[in-house]
Amino acid sequence: MRGKATTVMLDVLRHMAAAVFFLVLAGCAAPPSAADSAKIDRVLLLIGERLSYMDDVARNKWNSGAPIEDLPREREIIDGLGRQAADYGLDAGTARDFFRAQIEASKTIQRTRFAQWRAQNQPPFKNPRDLRDTIRPALDALTPELMKSLAAAVPVLQTPGAAELVEARAKVIITVDASDRTARDEAIAPLVRIAGKR
Repeated sequence: MRGKATTVMLDVLRHMAAAVFFLVLAGCAAPPSAADSAKIDRVLLLIGERLSYMDDVARNKWNSGAPIEDLPREREIIDGLGRQAADYGLDAGTARDFFRAQIEASKTIQRTRFAQWRAQNQPPFKNPRDLRDTIRPALDALTPELMKSLAAAVPVLQTPGAAELVEARAKVIITVDASDRTARDEAIAPLVRIAGKR
């Protein structure tokens, strides 16, 4: 009886040792290389560039009285990007999730500005950059660059430590006021989800 108990105990200890070994091995995985980190940085730079236009978008809508949200147009954009995803080597769901987050982050910034301007009794802005002729074409030009950079970053995002890297680098690359940190977090959330943290 004692011999059988000893054998069972040794089996349990062997399994525990194996589990600890694999946990340690996973924790010691090599961090992303400089080239891989650059792929994440590229996506973050483009996200930051897109968000940088939102002050001007908000000024245009403030002046015109246009609503911040345009759900039919948003659905059209997101669905269209889902259909184009395969051309960039992306899963349609990944592309839709990513761009839905960019649109939500953009609206968060616009809502924040509107709240600030209402509190300040802000009059119409003089000569904001034109939404139709300047801002939208710039945003449209960013879209394929974002798709390409996202496709290049996905394999890196699936490596150990990628979620932490995204969050740390976003704080350096996407520099925003405290009032816009929520928008930044919304914009990078799909990258963190791909990395498996959330």
